[in-house]
Amino acid sequence: MDNFDEKYLKSQKQFYESEIELLKSKFEYEKSKLLTDFENEKSQLKKELEEYYNVKNTQDKEAVKEYYEKELLSQKNWYEEEIIRRQKETENWHENNLKEKTQELKKGYEEIISALSEKLNTETQILSNQLIEQKRYYEEQLKPYKKLIKAGKKLFTLKFKKEQKEQKPALQEVKYEVKPKVSVILPVYNVGKYLRQSLDSLINQTLKEIEIICIDDGSTDESYEILEEYKSKDNRIKVIQKENKGTGAARNDGLRLATGECIGFVDPDDWVKPNMFERLYSLIKEKNLDIAMCMPDGYDEGNKVNAPFPYFIDANFDIIPTDKIFNWRDLSPFKYPMCVWNKLYTKKLFDENNIEFAEGLDFEDHKVIFGTLLTAERIFFIREKLYVYRFNREGSVLSDNNRRLIDHIEIFNIVEQLMKDTKTFEPLRFDFLTYKVHNLLYYYGMIKDEYKHEYYENMVEALKKTQMSDDEKEQLKQKYPELSKII
Repeated sequence: MDNFDEKYLKSQKQFYESEIELLKSKFEYEKSKLLTDFENEKSQLKKELEEYYNVKNTQDKEAVKEYYEKELLSQKNWYEEEIIRRQKETENWHENNLKEKTQELKKGYEEIISALSEKLNTETQILSNQLIEQKRYYEEQLKPYKKLIKAGKKLFTLKFKKEQKEQKPALQEVKYEVKPKVSVILPVYNVGKYLRQSLDSLINQTLKEIEIICIDDGSTDESYEILEEYKSKDNRIKVIQKENKGTGAARNDGLRLATGECIGFVDPDDWVKPNMFERLYSLIKEKNLDIAMCMPDGYDEGNKVNAPFPYFIDANFDIIPTDKIFNWRDLSPFKYPMCVWNKLYTKKLFDENNIEFAEGLDFEDHKVIFGTLLTAERIFFIREKLYVYRFNREGSVLSDNNRRLIDHIEIFNIVEQLMKDTKTFEPLRFDFLTYKVHNLLYYYGMIKDEYKHEYYENMVEALKKTQMSDDEKEQLKQKYPELSKII
């Protein structure tokens, strides 16, 4: 119906436009005819004037000439005024007529739309009422089955916990009296469900000379009790309990407490392969590295399957060389996946460059990721998957897509200042701009609708403050067309 009305309106418009063109041509014809008549009368008068010249004396001729000149001028003025009058009359009539017809069509179209909308609302309400009734009916039918399922789940859970308790061996007390080669920093906040698996993967590392620094960031679940349990059995575990200040502050506390030659980071809902830290530590010592880096593996918590997180698929790491030592001059750190936990760093790298995490913000690890990659001179990468990243779990920043995603807008300002401090901004300028625009638009698409307006306003302000040349803007608009609506 909409398509038909649009076509009808369009055809009516074309009809009136053609009518106007026809009248214009008629007007030109009338104008030409009037001018021709004028010229004919002019010629006739001129002829008569010449005849008078032949029979009258000089004085009479002058009087006749003056008379005819006045006549000619009067006729000319009349024709000019008549042309203008007819032109205005024609234009006004057709303009008013076209407006009137357009209003009639618009009114008819609006009446049709209104009738259809009312009909649609009525039918929608009827369907909605039917669905509510059906839902109520099925819920009544399912009530007895829900009680059985709930009771069955309770019995299964009790049985499962009992079996797990019987099967799970008690932690063996272990004491080490050696200086740690690696300090592993573990920030903990309400992850009791996953914490044991993470701690088990650390205490069972093939490299025994490690210290495990656990910062409990004000957990309200059983996380702190689990940490204390493990600490009582393994003297390599250090536990610090503090008021909740965020992951950045917790990791910074860990950095201040670390005594190992190297630093590693593990998230408490992830776990590591048994040889991860021995393998990376050996590479650092053998090749005199600042950073040793491995591939991540993935585990989809929502579906309980091993699967790569889209950002960390193998293909995204293909650009990184595996057979040579490199740094930011060889490969821009903005061109491959970023994370802090698939690496082992020398502590010296942190100490000499005053590197620390951002505090009070999510995405706090960007400050360390780029702080280390932009100052490290010797980096080496292996394709062994030694770290397991758990994703799609309830409560994580990327799963919730809530207001915390806005924090990464401020993080870009921190990274830009960091680049300027390390004199890497100009060489990596366009890579950074591309990375910034890509992520701003990506997270805008992810964030929940209730926070989209706030995110959009912050994003627009951030992009307007970003210094870009006209050429850079055009390149980025070609790559991200939606950017044209913002800058």
